[in-house]
Amino acid sequence: MISWVSSPLFHHHLWDSSPIWHVGLLPNVPHHSGPPSLIHHDLHVTLLIPLFPQIPLAPLGTQACTLDIKKFHRMCPVLPDHKPWLVVQGHPGEFFIDHAHPFGASCASSNAGMIGNAIVNIWISEGVTPILKYKDDLNCFCFPVQDGPFSDNGLRYAYDRASMLSRISSLNVPWHPDKGDLVFSSTTTFLGLLWDLENHHVSLPEHKCLKFLNCVLTFITTFNRTPNCCLLKDVEKIHGSLCYIAFFHPEGQSRLPSLSNFAASFHGDEFTRHFPSPSVITNLKWWLNTLSTPGVFRQLIPQGLPLDIGIFVDASTSWGIGIIVEGRWLAFELAPDWKEPGKDICWLETLAVEFLMYILEVLGISNQWVLIHSDNQGTIGAMDKGHSSNCHINLSIHHTYTVLSSLMLVPEFIYVPSIDNPADPLSRGELGPQESRLTFNLKPPAELRPFFI
Repeated sequence: MISWVSSPLFHHHLWDSSPIWHVGLLPNVPHHSGPPSLIHHDLHVTLLIPLFPQIPLAPLGTQACTLDIKKFHRMCPVLPDHKPWLVVQGHPGEFFIDHAHPFGASCASSNAGMIGNAIVNIWISEGVTPILKYKDDLNCFCFPVQDGPFSDNGLRYAYDRASMLSRISSLNVPWHPDKGDLVFSSTTTFLGLLWDLENHHVSLPEHKCLKFLNCVLTFITTFNRTPNCCLLKDVEKIHGSLCYIAFFHPEGQSRLPSLSNFAASFHGDEFTRHFPSPSVITNLKWWLNTLSTPGVFRQLIPQGLPLDIGIFVDASTSWGIGIIVEGRWLAFELAPDWKEPGKDICWLETLAVEFLMYILEVLGISNQWVLIHSDNQGTIGAMDKGHSSNCHINLSIHHTYTVLSSLMLVPEFIYVPSIDNPADPLSRGELGPQESRLTFNLKPPAELRPFFI
């Protein structure tokens, strides 16, 4: 559990609940079914979440300054008397003495992290707040005040960079001379992303974008239709990079399972070589095209309270799909020969959500945090993660999040038992009154029409 308070922008977040403020479009933090070596990359996305309320709610004139602690993990020396107890064994017969101990024992917190937290706590007591910290990176905010001693663009501030550093100068923190910001500004690079406080959006710095673009291009040209097979480390490298930038390319999250599934096929063997599957190359080409588009950013918008307009979705293999919005209904009957391998009840439930998006688009609902009720835990899980190992479900998630992105909608899925789901009778062919039916004639996408009457 993390309690984090920063005035004047207040945010309180519990890891087992949703943040008070939801902004932009991010279907919870993505999780991957691949090997454990891939999962840690998701922490990058997790740690970006606390930035959400700071950016869209930043008042006019908000500035930030990023600082980096030099050689952070070498700055926790071990007491000489403790070194005999911190011997590490490598290969048989090889032993090493640990002279620095930044990570702490398994029963204790990170030593380096506690030092960083102490820096933040002292700064806050000295009036420098709010501050965001991740390992050796600190991002300090500064808000306009009425009568501050420092001026910039006609606004007054309580401190500038030099004043801020002077308040903790006695700590002798070894700040990195070449990393971070030299002054407070309305734009700042933190955790490898460029945050625009004035325009309330986030983007990849140009050099980072080119780096990831080259990474994707190199993988495609090296391993597509050539005798070259790739190693596990090749897949892990590109997968980790794409997990990171999926933060502001959320529609790309459903293009990651092919990579994680491909990595899983190595079974942890670092020396085996495999050819990437066609789906891997197809999804990487999507990333290549996306990263080649200049000027892409993710707008961060405070969503306020969730919109609950009585949205319910359901599906059944015996009849079809039922959807209710604001007490009005729409239903889609399945064709007799709809069943194909991989297209099951969870696929139908996912299609119900996809069809709902087209309905919301027609109804003109946008820029909202919307509550959606479903009685299928599998669909809720796939939608929250933004992807599925089932290729048919994954394609439906593609379509769903494409619409969500264009409408700036943030879905929150709520489970309801089938007995309490008013869309359940619709999915079984028990249609509602004709006068409460949605008046427009919505047809499934062309590739799905053979599956419906």
